Amino acid sequence: MKSATNKLLKRDKKQFAVSFLNILANNFLPLNRALCDSQAMKYKNIISAIHNFGHSFSSYENYVDDDFVIDELRNIRRNGYDISVNWLTREFEPSQLLSERITKSIGYWADSLEEHLVKHNVEPSAIKSLVFKWPVKTMHYIVAIDDRDIEHKKVINYAS
Repeated sequence: MKSATNKLLKRDKKQFAVSFLNILANNFLPLNRALCDSQAMKYKNIISAIHNFGHSFSSYENYVDDDFVIDELRNIRRNGYDISVNWLTREFEPSQLLSERITKSIGYWADSLEEHLVKHNVEPSAIKSLVFKWPVKTMHYIVAIDDRDIEHKKVINYAS
């Protein structure tokens, strides 16, 4: 019985140490990146970074002026219009249906784009193009073109 108790205590100490070190590492991640500029950008992270960004924009996280932006986008799409947001130029199509709420939302999200990419270990200057698309007849998606002219496209699954 005594050896079983000792094994459990040793395992719990190891788990605590690993958890504690993970917490420290995550809390000091920006400092580590600043001090150790040896981390190269990871192109493979572009897909997850743009997916998270597009998913958040087209979700109920996007609330501006007392309403959800996704509801307004859905109405535009239901009226037969393809939707497009160019995140680098902040352009919206169909431009004739651009509301103040959508303009503000695009501004808020575009302002946070650089920080979002950096958190995903993606150098913002490596993104040459970033466009959110929501065609009338298909699912919405986000597509980026990097500085190597490689396209990164990710379908976003739930906002229809």
